[in-house]
Amino acid sequence: MKRFFILLLLCFNLVLKAQNTDEKLAAKYFADKDYTKAADVYEDLAKKQPENIYYYDNLLQCFINLKDYKSAEKLIDKRIKKYEFNYSYKVDKGYIFHIQDNKQKRDEVFAQLLKSKINSKEDADNLANAFLRRKFYDESLSVYLNSRNQLNDEQLFIDEIAQLYFVKGNKTAATQELINLAFANEYLLKNIKDKLMIAYNNKKDYEILTKALLTNLQKKPDNISGNDLLIWSFMQQKDWQGALFQAKAIDKRLKEDGRRVLELAWVCQTNEVYDIATECYSYVKLLGSSRPYYYQAQQGILDNGMLQIKSGNGAPINTLKAMENEYLAFLTSNGTNWQTAEQMKDLAELYIYYLHEPQKGIVQLNNALSIKGLDGKLEAACKLDLGDAQLISADPWEADLLYKQVEKAYTNDALGQEAKYRYARLCYFRGEFEWSQTQLDVLKSATTQLISNNAMRLWLTIQDNIGLDSTQEALKMYANAELLLFQNKYQEAAIALDEIPIKFPNHTLTDEIYFAKALMAEKQANYKDAIVFYTKVINDYGFDILADNALINLAKLYEFKLNDTGSAKIYYEKIILKYTGSLYINEARKRYRIIRGDCRECKETAIENYWD
Repeated sequence: MKRFFILLLLCFNLVLKAQNTDEKLAAKYFADKDYTKAADVYEDLAKKQPENIYYYDNLLQCFINLKDYKSAEKLIDKRIKKYEFNYSYKVDKGYIFHIQDNKQKRDEVFAQLLKSKINSKEDADNLANAFLRRKFYDESLSVYLNSRNQLNDEQLFIDEIAQLYFVKGNKTAATQELINLAFANEYLLKNIKDKLMIAYNNKKDYEILTKALLTNLQKKPDNISGNDLLIWSFMQQKDWQGALFQAKAIDKRLKEDGRRVLELAWVCQTNEVYDIATECYSYVKLLGSSRPYYYQAQQGILDNGMLQIKSGNGAPINTLKAMENEYLAFLTSNGTNWQTAEQMKDLAELYIYYLHEPQKGIVQLNNALSIKGLDGKLEAACKLDLGDAQLISADPWEADLLYKQVEKAYTNDALGQEAKYRYARLCYFRGEFEWSQTQLDVLKSATTQLISNNAMRLWLTIQDNIGLDSTQEALKMYANAELLLFQNKYQEAAIALDEIPIKFPNHTLTDEIYFAKALMAEKQANYKDAIVFYTKVINDYGFDILADNALINLAKLYEFKLNDTGSAKIYYEKIILKYTGSLYINEARKRYRIIRGDCRECKETAIENYWD
């Protein structure tokens, strides 16, 4: 008996090995498009393993490629007879007629299939998938829609039907299906949004969604998913005002105490729509101090306001004073402690860099630094700003000490790198150019892009102008003028800049002088002069190191100060096209896309391949 089983096992292995060899041979013939030989081998394999769908499919494809439709029909008929309840083979019968352009016979086969009695969801799914397998989308859709009636369930196959409508290009019907799903199950909302982002390509598609949602919400105004989806639709269209209006309406209807409006504020802030973000935060704040999100709204107004000021490199004096009042009111309301130290530091920045009141900034920073339990990194950031304030107040040695303290404490951190950059800048102001370059050499590959860019620009300024005269007097005069500009001593800075070309005519610092004058004019809100000086650098010194700096500054001036996005777009585009190696190329691309109105979340895809 033992020998018999061993012999049986050997025979089985031999058969299996022969079969594997035949399968590889058939696959080779098929790949070589030798369909006659491939069909012979696959036919033999299919007889041995009739349940193997892989052999069947390849054999059928061989007959189709050979245009041997009689053999194909014969093969299918055998399968239908053997597997009566497998819809795939019956669809294949129609598929063969379809290939032969015999629409009448194809339709007869399909009509019979579509009359099939659907007893369960599985029945419907199997028949629909059989049609999908051969890309008969209309018939598959009919199966799903009919199954709803037969099984008396309007919620069946919403996802599948929506995808089929998308494939057929009927976005309105597809959108309505997904809306139905959203209204029925709020837990699927994220998944529904993902599907819509894949299917939609432009603003008009989202307008379909908005219109359909407004119609559906008339019948069910309190549906949370529908309202959430409507706000999201407005956001995808960059209709922030519409999103805010809807968020307020829902907030009042559902009594959410501003939660949804606060979430919208964060989204607007992330997308740099600062004005609408301010409206959102103000709405929540005005709900009253007894509401749960009052404190977050207070913080949001401050954070958003400072981001807006920093993005525009300043703001009108009335805006700056309004922000000062907001900070003072916040600190009066919440006290000065470790929880509000961040706001104290931000108020100090407002005083130091934008209101040009460094002494007030120094008071705020010293108060923050005196707080017990202050976070270490926040303490370091306060020291860096305090160093700048001391430098502006003509105390460079105190600034030197503060920068070095932070650098020593955070050597391998971005804070340490920032401290190193500010110390290198201080050395530059003092005329210690070689030592400054030594510090900057390390920072050119800093982990933070801003530090790296600033370090590179200062290093190039020194490198471009050092050694042209043995005393380096011209560069020292320019560095001193930059210090005066940093200290907001505009009249003295202007005099210092004008002295350089008189004493050193045709010096390579000429473009730097024009650039410094542009910065000074912009700081004083003299935008016409700033444009003239920036343009001078771009047109006359386009080959030099400051051309891309002038372009990015001019673009931002047009965008944030003059609200002229058309002109801003032109200058961002010049950086992208003409200065591909610029340190500002990524920032220019980002700003260009925002102005152009690109939807960050929109995706393109080939939906026709959804089931492939």
